[in-house]
Amino acid sequence: MMNLLAHQAKEHLEKTIIPFWVSLKDEEYGGYYGKVGFDLTWYKKASKGSVQTSRILYFFSEAAMLLNREDCRRSADHAYQFLMHHCFDSEYGGLYWSLTYNGEIEDPVKSSFSFAYGILALTSYYRLTGKLEALQKAQELQELVELHFADEIGYKEVLSQDFKANPNDDTRFSKGNFGGEKTMNTMLHLLEAYHTLHQASPDAKLLQKIHMLCSLFATQVYDKERKALTIYFDGSLNKASDYRSFGHEIEASWMLSSCAMGTHTEYLISLCDTLVQQVYEHAYKYNSVVDETHNEKVQARRVHWVQAEAVLGFISAYERHPDKKEYLEAANGIWTFIQMHLVDQRSQSEWLYQVDEKGTVTEPHALVWSWKGPYNNGRMCMELIKRYTQNI
Repeated sequence: MMNLLAHQAKEHLEKTIIPFWVSLKDEEYGGYYGKVGFDLTWYKKASKGSVQTSRILYFFSEAAMLLNREDCRRSADHAYQFLMHHCFDSEYGGLYWSLTYNGEIEDPVKSSFSFAYGILALTSYYRLTGKLEALQKAQELQELVELHFADEIGYKEVLSQDFKANPNDDTRFSKGNFGGEKTMNTMLHLLEAYHTLHQASPDAKLLQKIHMLCSLFATQVYDKERKALTIYFDGSLNKASDYRSFGHEIEASWMLSSCAMGTHTEYLISLCDTLVQQVYEHAYKYNSVVDETHNEKVQARRVHWVQAEAVLGFISAYERHPDKKEYLEAANGIWTFIQMHLVDQRSQSEWLYQVDEKGTVTEPHALVWSWKGPYNNGRMCMELIKRYTQNI
């Protein structure tokens, strides 16, 4: 059954996701167009964010290695050139938050979240090409994170361009009335980036940081009473709200378990198992997963990235516990939901941003914007292919 799932993921990756993103290459100004509307209109003068650019670079680098496709390598090269020539701050270092369509500075603030994706993408590109410049830039970003964003406990989210000011009122990572000075999501993606960088270029100090982040998840981020992850914290890493994100919990369940197996932090596995079971019991409904909990309207929506991460979360848990057939059934149920409702059936399109629990579009969102790239759905397909390629 899992080989079939991987086969379908490979076909979807090659026939839908890759062609869509290749088509968004901006041949005039570099990078990739920053927005595609729900009506499939290309907004060629939309902003180009460093997170989105990094996600695209990561996606094409990984796809080129996995599928041995030269067109994906060229697409990775294209993203790399824009990232290097426009997204890096030559004066203070690090990545700007966003650029205009033609590569000029739009929002110069620095974010540990965007740096995490920069590290991840540059490391993948280094693995693809062997370019030391890419590895050095990834290491430079990691050093900047530790120099400027790390504090006594955890990581600050946003700093000014020169890294001196800490605008605590910045709300780019908030969810309505929910927010905090620090977030679980940034720690999770820093851990992902650090782990990936350490695999490509082992370093004892970096491994210490990985162990520290793993420890934070076990002791600070995981709420034993609620059997949930705290998402928002104050500056001292105290819980700032009871906001719950099942999407981030199912994503963290497989990412933390993957990291644990490679860094001798297996104590995280039981935490991951609890998260998966909680999501299955409380958020898996109608062959799809609820992403958040704070009101009924939110509970009815089915966001694209949550479904992609849920497939991997349930598959990973089933691999650890083959007796839990319900997890495999959930993964297949969600994949069916994705194919039926989230994959846009219009030609030259990709995944819709979100639908409701019945698969109906109730709020038309852009298909591409700063928070939607090929990272989650592309990574899902590639992870499935990597795990179950023997008969493909």
